[in-house]
Amino acid sequence: MTLSKEFSISWVAPIVPSVSLAGIPLHVDADVLKCVLLGYLIDESNSLYRFNDSPVLRLKFYSSDESGSGGYSFALADVSVVNDLNKFIPALSVLIKGGKVYAVKVYDFSFFGERAQSLIYKGVLPEGIGLGGLVSDLLPFTTLEFDEAEEWFYTDEDYGGLEVTGWGVSLEDHPNQVITALCVI
Repeated sequence: MTLSKEFSISWVAPIVPSVSLAGIPLHVDADVLKCVLLGYLIDESNSLYRFNDSPVLRLKFYSSDESGSGGYSFALADVSVVNDLNKFIPALSVLIKGGKVYAVKVYDFSFFGERAQSLIYKGVLPEGIGLGGLVSDLLPFTTLEFDEAEEWFYTDEDYGGLEVTGWGVSLEDHPNQVITALCVI
């Protein structure tokens, strides 16, 4: 396989459980991802990237070990628009396992009404649900299993691989919690 631009990364691409998020397909070779990412690098000295329709993001973390595992973490470059409580929340993370993309996760680094809210990932699930929506809005389409140790929800197998983060508590305790992160696995 030649290392060429195999896909486009987009801030509005649909979220497809078990398949892709932000246009980044699961199971794509890490070297292909690295090549694609180079096409979005706008300032190498400051590690700044701009994906299709995204704000400027800074690569905050990259790691790779001898087994081909590691990942990338991107955060909003202009942290002046982010509340101090959310300054360390990434915008996008890509987990690499065994030399392939294993998971892709987006985060809501804003509070309602803040300018940062307009900068979070805008792609949605097939049902039109995305970051900032209600966790409970997924219930007509899938069952949600709450993992108390990880403090997120898993969708059922028929729906596809998706982790949904709310407020870190069960829906029984807080039925109106909003989606703060989505991860395709």
